[in-house]
Amino acid sequence: MKTSLDHLPEFKQQELATISTILRDTLDDYLEGKTGSKSEFRILKIILFGSHAKGNWVSDPVNGYISDYDVLVIVNKAALVEDYVVWQRAEEQIDRKVKSAPLGLIVHDLQEVNERLQQGHYFFKDIREEGIELFAATPKPLIEPGDLTEAEKREIARKHYTQWLKAGRDYVKTYHYHQSEDDMINLAAFDLHQATERFLACVLLTCTNYLPKSHNIEKLSKLCAQIEPEFKAIFPLDNKFHRRCFRRLQRAYIEARYSEHYEITAEELAYLEGRVQQLRTLAERVCLARINGA
Repeated sequence: MKTSLDHLPEFKQQELATISTILRDTLDDYLEGKTGSKSEFRILKIILFGSHAKGNWVSDPVNGYISDYDVLVIVNKAALVEDYVVWQRAEEQIDRKVKSAPLGLIVHDLQEVNERLQQGHYFFKDIREEGIELFAATPKPLIEPGDLTEAEKREIARKHYTQWLKAGRDYVKTYHYHQSEDDMINLAAFDLHQATERFLACVLLTCTNYLPKSHNIEKLSKLCAQIEPEFKAIFPLDNKFHRRCFRRLQRAYIEARYSEHYEITAEELAYLEGRVQQLRTLAERVCLARINGA
């Protein structure tokens, strides 16, 4: 695995050093005074992947798109992956101190990463081959990846495509029902969120066989944009109306169901319906190209 960041500007190298330090320091602070199994939690590797590792990052704040610092943290125990307090604290600190790009953080334990590599899981295989190690508690490398045949990859992709495209279509049908009822506009917004999440999941699983444990459609959209840059334009953030619509779609996952303060207008909903339809069309095209080997 590579270790050099020489292709990045100096300020980005410094920001990545800050990210690595905050991740480790936050865990160290969290472990102070802990006993039992939690006292054994450790970060084993911190790996930069994605556009900043490959050298093709984008910074276009005018149109609302800036490539994340995509970072994989590999830990020694599965329980630490689910200890969200640690990662939320780290992300909050990083958000305050790192300004040029947002953090796209994923966390997995070493056993899971090695198992997926052994199975020929191509998302982790790409990280192993193209990622840049920012920190290593041990010089021991990740295991050599196994290989799937092209036919096996296509079959995996086809199954994901069939399952997740149908799931997105089903939520679009539910959306049309709720949207037609006078007092169900909030549920219609939730349906659009769920359709969006599933179309994005369809792309990620079909093209990479990987889906992070997240309902954050902004995060999922950015991962899809690494596969096909056209995804950047699906939810533009270039004016107040577009930004407001997207934020309300994001918040719909929780607030549209549970908050009496959640609001969305018919105009905003109609706009988002059009964007979700464009997302579906693009998702179908990209996924079918992957399945057909184009």
